[in-house]
Amino acid sequence: MNKIEVSIWEDEYWYAAEVTEGINMPFNADSDIERDIRVAGTENQTSPFLISTKGRYIWSKDGFVYRVKKGKIKCKNSPMKHDIEIFDGYRSLKGAYLNACARFFPPDGKHPNELMFRYPQYCTWIALGTEQTEEGIINYAKSIVDSGMPVGELIIDDGWQENFGSWDFDAKKVPHPKALVKTLHEMGFKVILWICPFVSRDAIDYDYLKYGDLLVKKRSGKIAFRKWWNGKDALIDMSNPSSREWFKSKCDYLMNEYGVDGFKQDAGDAFYYKDSDITYNAVDANTESKLWCESARSLDFNEIRACFKCGGMGIAQRLCDKRHSFTGNGLEQLVPNALMQGILGYPYSCPDMIGGGAIGDFRDKDESEFDMELFVRYAQASALMPMMQYSFPVWKLKNKRIAELCKEAAAIHEEYSDYIMKLVKTASRTGEPIVRYLAYEFPHEDFEKVNDMFMLGDKYLVAPVTVKGQYEKEIRLPEGHWKYVDGNVYSGTVTVGTPIEILPVFERLDEENRLLGIRKKYN
Repeated sequence: MNKIEVSIWEDEYWYAAEVTEGINMPFNADSDIERDIRVAGTENQTSPFLISTKGRYIWSKDGFVYRVKKGKIKCKNSPMKHDIEIFDGYRSLKGAYLNACARFFPPDGKHPNELMFRYPQYCTWIALGTEQTEEGIINYAKSIVDSGMPVGELIIDDGWQENFGSWDFDAKKVPHPKALVKTLHEMGFKVILWICPFVSRDAIDYDYLKYGDLLVKKRSGKIAFRKWWNGKDALIDMSNPSSREWFKSKCDYLMNEYGVDGFKQDAGDAFYYKDSDITYNAVDANTESKLWCESARSLDFNEIRACFKCGGMGIAQRLCDKRHSFTGNGLEQLVPNALMQGILGYPYSCPDMIGGGAIGDFRDKDESEFDMELFVRYAQASALMPMMQYSFPVWKLKNKRIAELCKEAAAIHEEYSDYIMKLVKTASRTGEPIVRYLAYEFPHEDFEKVNDMFMLGDKYLVAPVTVKGQYEKEIRLPEGHWKYVDGNVYSGTVTVGTPIEILPVFERLDEENRLLGIRKKYN
């Protein structure tokens, strides 16, 4: 059916479709919302999937409109699209998720390179903007090494190339690309390049792509030039096998010629396309976005920010740019939206750049204008997610105490990396989230509304401080006994100190370990 109506049950909560809506989830019978995902309209991952804490879910192969009002969910799509279906009988959020995952977005058995999970990633964006020069990149990398930060993946962001669609380094900015990559490798970094599906009229291959019918066209038959944050450019038609072959050849060239290790694939948002576009395989806007994401599957080092219906793929999925703020599109959205990634089938979550990725918040500002507490709390909130990514060089802050606390967050991530990798490998087989709702692990304990703390697997409860000036926190723990980072064992509802040095983490204890802890305490 192209439309369905579902009554929301008593004490039933739903999570729906768009990662960016995580901050507003879940919804229930009292909610009043309407969303249109026929063309995914946000800057993050979207799936045509609604899932309930009572073991039900809604799925379609295509995007649809869903309306929640007066205790009902109404979904509809166009007559030419696939059916919308409801499935039930799976008892819990976890039961519904595992059934949907196995049926509609099974894991492909892959995951991004282990280095991406074990050590922090570093992106040059906030430090360099579009001035990605050879000197600037090397100095940025040297500052990481000299500070004693662990070395990992280094992302050279937008600005290394002369034109969009020109898949070679701008000789004015990077005159010695092979030597640059070699130098970064010798420092211990893996080198990742920012790329996008846009093609400038000035790109060296523009005419080849145009006359080979490898670009998206408008309904009129003319090349579709779409406005985005860098101007107005054409788009590669990823539905065309020849376009995909050209794209792969360019990636291979950068990897083989210069030693590049992988790519950060940005700007593949569905809203840059239209369902009325003329494409090789007559695909809709959502499918073009999906195909852009799918092109990253063969890469060992990859990153995607926006996609449609790509759950189960072994691809790193970053949260979209956050502001340098606690509220609004800032730190408060980090945990809720990472939780949504997990429940929509995207376990390999990468939170946005520590301190925020909106470059306008950093341009032409002195250190005194930044929120020092925010840097620390952002680093801590990222520390026990699958990946963490630095960009603003917090290790160079004049405020040495803040710099050290931000570095300590990287040490926390490394400390838990064996457990994170265990979850990563499990996710590649089962699709299970790494960052999990408490309602997923504890379905009958009234945690449905909790979206400001998370379970890392089934062992650690992580409750990051995301409110400025919050130096103690009341936390209701699930049943059982939980060991806090201070070594004390708690149960029930507790109030714990959360000074700026502390990331609140509780370890779930089985009975044997609880008794062992008591014996150690009193012996």
